[in-house]
Amino acid sequence: MQAYRFALAPSPVQEAALRSHCGAQQFAFNWGLAKIKANLAQREAERSYSVPDAELTPSLSWSAYSLRKNWNRVKGEVAPWWGENSKEAYSAGLANLAAALKNWGESREGKRNGPKVRFPRFKGKRAVLS
Repeated sequence: MQAYRFALAPSPVQEAALRSHCGAQQFAFNWGLAKIKANLAQREAERSYSVPDAELTPSLSWSAYSLRKNWNRVKGEVAPWWGENSKEAYSAGLANLAAALKNWGESREGKRNGPKVRFPRFKGKRAVLS
């Protein structure tokens, strides 16, 4: 096997574009996580008032497909600048969220080996850009 390592040397304009795409991914991740957390909190509040399970607010699907479908429906309202970046930047953020939620769910149910995985947290501006 042979491996290659490449170093990026973007110009200032290219670096700004790369940072914008990373920010778009972070924004989509945080947007999806906020929706999931709000839905879970609403359902928990309804349970505390003894609302029957059949009458609870419908749960949101955590699949990347469903998150992307919901994003596409509201992206013009929540991120009017969405067209400045690749659609794949937003899709990647939502796919990462779906994977994090899946890992958390499997860990909570005991289907995942290793230490417990915590619930996903919001990504901040000071986080490593990837």
